[in-house]
Amino acid sequence: MDLEEIIKRILSSRSDIKRKEILEMIEKKKSDAGDFLTDETAARIAASELGVEIVKKPLRLKIQIQDLVSGLNDVTVDGQVAAVYPPKTFTRRDWTEGKLASLLVVDKSGTLRVVLWDDKVELVESGKIQREQTIRISHGYVREGFDGNLELNLGNRGNIKILMEPSKKLADIKGTGGPITVEGTIATTPDVREVVTSRNEKVAVASFQLSDSTGKLKVSAWRKMAEAVKDLKVGTRIKMKNVYAKKGYEDQMELSSRYSTVIDVLKEPEK
Repeated sequence: MDLEEIIKRILSSRSDIKRKEILEMIEKKKSDAGDFLTDETAARIAASELGVEIVKKPLRLKIQIQDLVSGLNDVTVDGQVAAVYPPKTFTRRDWTEGKLASLLVVDKSGTLRVVLWDDKVELVESGKIQREQTIRISHGYVREGFDGNLELNLGNRGNIKILMEPSKKLADIKGTGGPITVEGTIATTPDVREVVTSRNEKVAVASFQLSDSTGKLKVSAWRKMAEAVKDLKVGTRIKMKNVYAKKGYEDQMELSSRYSTVIDVLKEPEK
């Protein structure tokens, strides 16, 4: 939907607004955003603020923190969680109780306070959002806070997706499940063998010990991951993303790869 179609949609839905006023709103949105918005994007923001739904190609802004201006709606921002602040309760004007929690998020362009409202507070209460995670905040709206700084607010339509977990120390892995990211050094030569699964498949698995400053864990790298690690030498430092913890022999914790697992070599051993 181009600029003219959006203007026509606004005019048909809001008979109290003139074309000239809409064009002025669009120009102001562009000016407030430092002219980084296209005419169509600015028109979609204006339509949203006027309560006019644009069905085709809904607006999805993914921008850096430094690009944010007060009044932007349906914003998407990626960043790393620098701080998580505890939830608070408050009383609304209608005497109902509300909840809020806040995060401090950073990207390469700046720092931003993110405010989670009501049901979204559960993300903090449950511990799902942690420091050092890389997250994507979607469907947020930007407003000026009491201190004059911009804040990204997350209400009912908002969403937070965890893009990357911080690396865990091996000794801190106590329970089963995942995904988990770990860094460590290969402590034993990967032992590759063929096994038969419960589905009667013959697959390759490579087993080795991974160590860090806190301890060691057995790692089982399955299928394509077995091929990826089979030639890695003792002393190679690696990062494993999207691995899962489970209990193995004598209930000892182990790590296991899955289809989504990624293994990056950080440093080869010195020869």
